[in-house]
Amino acid sequence: MLMSTNHYLPLAWAITPGFFWAGLGLVALPIIIHILNRRRYKIVHWAAMEYLLQAMRKNRRRIQFEQLLLLAIRCILLALLGLALARPMGCADSTIASLAGQKSGLHIFVIDNSYSMSYESGTEAGKTHLDRAKAIARRYIERLAPGSESVAVVLASKSPTAGPSTRPTAAASPDAFVVLRSSFDLRGAGDAVDRIDQSFLATDVVGALQAAVQLAREDKKQPQKFLYVLSDDTRSAWDRPELVEPLKQLGPALTSAFEKRIRLHDLGRPDQWNLAILDIRPNSGLVTPTFHTDFLADVKGFGGNVDTLVQWKWDDKQLPETARMRPDANSAPVRQTKVEIAEGGPHVLSATLTTDDKVRVDNTRNRVIEVAAAMRVLIVEGSRGTGALSGSGAYLELSLAPRKDIDAAGKIRSSTYVVPEVIPDLEFSSKVLTDYRAVILTSVPSLTNGQADQLARFVNAGGTLMLFMGDQVNADLYNAVLLPRKLMPGRLITRKTVPADGKAHTFDFNPNGPLHPALSIFKGEPKTGLDTAQIFTYYQVEAPADTVVLRYVTDAKATPADPAITLHTVGDGHVVFFSSTANSDWNALPQKPSYIPLIHELLANSVDLGDKWMNLTCGQSVEIPSTLKLTGTPGLLNPARKPVPVDPITLASGAVVYRSKPLDQPGLYQLNLGNRTVPIAVNVPSEEADLRTIPAQAVAKALGGIDLQLLGASSPEGASIDDSTDFGWTLMFLVLLLAGTECFLAMHFGHHRKPTTATPVVAAAKAA
Repeated sequence: MLMSTNHYLPLAWAITPGFFWAGLGLVALPIIIHILNRRRYKIVHWAAMEYLLQAMRKNRRRIQFEQLLLLAIRCILLALLGLALARPMGCADSTIASLAGQKSGLHIFVIDNSYSMSYESGTEAGKTHLDRAKAIARRYIERLAPGSESVAVVLASKSPTAGPSTRPTAAASPDAFVVLRSSFDLRGAGDAVDRIDQSFLATDVVGALQAAVQLAREDKKQPQKFLYVLSDDTRSAWDRPELVEPLKQLGPALTSAFEKRIRLHDLGRPDQWNLAILDIRPNSGLVTPTFHTDFLADVKGFGGNVDTLVQWKWDDKQLPETARMRPDANSAPVRQTKVEIAEGGPHVLSATLTTDDKVRVDNTRNRVIEVAAAMRVLIVEGSRGTGALSGSGAYLELSLAPRKDIDAAGKIRSSTYVVPEVIPDLEFSSKVLTDYRAVILTSVPSLTNGQADQLARFVNAGGTLMLFMGDQVNADLYNAVLLPRKLMPGRLITRKTVPADGKAHTFDFNPNGPLHPALSIFKGEPKTGLDTAQIFTYYQVEAPADTVVLRYVTDAKATPADPAITLHTVGDGHVVFFSSTANSDWNALPQKPSYIPLIHELLANSVDLGDKWMNLTCGQSVEIPSTLKLTGTPGLLNPARKPVPVDPITLASGAVVYRSKPLDQPGLYQLNLGNRTVPIAVNVPSEEADLRTIPAQAVAKALGGIDLQLLGASSPEGASIDDSTDFGWTLMFLVLLLAGTECFLAMHFGHHRKPTTATPVVAAAKAA
């Protein structure tokens, strides 16, 4: 039974149909030769010939039969030769195909080894979904025909990224998912499947299927391509909003590469559930020993409806406060209020669930917290005065570090963690910005290109820049120097000033309405003064809506109000823009009770804690910041206290940093910097925690409704699929057999036979 691989192409049952037509054309050659050999010549009669003709008439029928037999064999031989080179395909379910056909094809296995596949299936003690997937793949490979069928293996876990967590990474190349390219070594393919380890990465079915399509398109030797997808079909892998379009676009590509030869083995259980801790974070922007900080844990339950206990540790010491809860997908964060912080530096906060579910790797989450014992802030004044609080940054200095008392040495002690340093703008070039966590410009006329470049590097590396306007500001120079480096939210348009008899501007602030996170401290507080503070002068700026923290009140409902405060990200750092002054030159805000907490909250929500590089997800690398001072070659130990290589890497900017290989195991690592050791927390990806499954039909629908053979954890023996066979080698064997037969018959028919009795010619000669 011949099978069409594409019903719209002529002779699509053959791999190379051109040879079939060539073979049919060659059939004409023996016929032409036969006709030419029968051309008539001029007949000359002589006496002895009459006796020969009489003898020939007796053998004519035999000779004609021999000639026609040889002609037919030669025609069939050439036709079969063309058909063999065309390599026709047949259905494996056909009896003829099973006896005479040779199996041929590329078999691509997409095996999900993300951390959701560590779910204990329950069918056999200690066996996980990944164990079952590998067993099914091995059984498929054992059934393949050696020498003619090839295998490729693709992993569906997200590719590791050799870079820091704070830097966005490009989409992984399809090659990153391939562990075995097309190989006819079936034993080696089975070994490759056995070597697949359980990863703790998220699932990336889009990347894996794209890799499978690329492998199918690259292989020009195999006529048929077969795809086997072995996954647990979880919501986190197939049913996320950002996957809708990519999966839908993959459908036509899969159909083109594999047609209807796609099997989906759904290994997930309909009743499987999971509890997980998705995140741990401080409730405030900065964590300091001076002010108390609460911590929050996002505990979610995806099915199961079971109780659990949340236990906390600070630097491996049990905290007294625990929480019993029955989490679901919408549970509110769990709060920890009993953390007592005695000193600065990196500390480890851990939260653990006591529930014994089928995936335990996400029941514990660690977070390295950088406690800011002293945060240095550089305040640059563009306007200096001789009296108290006369400089453009004087109010900021007092707000960030209120005077508490005077020590025995006569120095003023502060009650806050912020250590401000105030300088005139002329001294800015002499400062090393990496010594500070934030730089604040107050009424600074402008910066040179060199100063702007230095400031841009500082912000991109994670620093914070705060800009306050004032009389000295040159809007044109700001637009020309700072804006191209993204150190402004947008173009400065004009300076707006209220007439002497006019009404002052106010902030559009509603304590009971929606607030920006930087203003969350004022929620529900009606007497902060933010809604009554008068603003007499400010700079109008073009700022994207998503950067606005606070606007001014406007009377025109159709016209958006001008931004008053904005906050946007540049690289790993932030820029805060305040359209008025930091002192009382242009506004009455410094006299309001909200001024000090407002400045602290803007700083706290924009300053990098400095611990992002110490909090990683499985598959990411540790990259030691270039600003961190090392006293020796760094060394890294994994949770099992085994060394992990850390090598020097030269960045595109020319800076040399130390970077480890991607870390594949969750837990706490220890990084030795020479003079001290800091913890590195590596956690499983939170987006993988929802282990509830979707029906296999939903997977086919997500891929655009393509045809899939939907299977569970059944073995290959119980599944049927279009497994076509190649008749090319069988037909070539018939060609050789016919060629030998033709040679034998041609020799036999053309050989002179010794007569057993005297012929008429001999008898006549004897009579004469």
